[in-house]
Amino acid sequence: MGMADVMDEVEGGSSSHERQGSSITSFTQHARRRSARRNVAPDAVDYVLAYGRMIQRTGAMFYFLGRRDIPPCDRRASWASRLEGSIVIVAPDGAVITIYRNRRGLHTIARKMKYQLGARKQAPARDAELPTTVMARASA
Repeated sequence: MGMADVMDEVEGGSSSHERQGSSITSFTQHARRRSARRNVAPDAVDYVLAYGRMIQRTGAMFYFLGRRDIPPCDRRASWASRLEGSIVIVAPDGAVITIYRNRRGLHTIARKMKYQLGARKQAPARDAELPTTVMARASA
């Protein structure tokens, strides 16, 4: 049974998980290059998006596929064990940013900041003038 057959079963509704990967329509140029270099097929990305854990960090969504996330019927398949530890990073607009494998990746993702530093509102800039008491001390 190949990955295409399994994906057909997933789309057919035999799985308890909902298909989340259908909203992802585009890959960035970087993601295309990395997935080709790392030998990760688009079907594998869909599988990670469908079954992986979603963690939102630093303004992006990380999908991590761990051993426990793989359905029991797929655990013995060689292609599924190769996907274990795969991470897909998705931008807020829905584009896949990059794909990589790291079996301890969940630990790394959990340590990332929850929000982007630049996304917070900046406090209004204070006047550049020094208070009069500080200026009086400086002249004395």
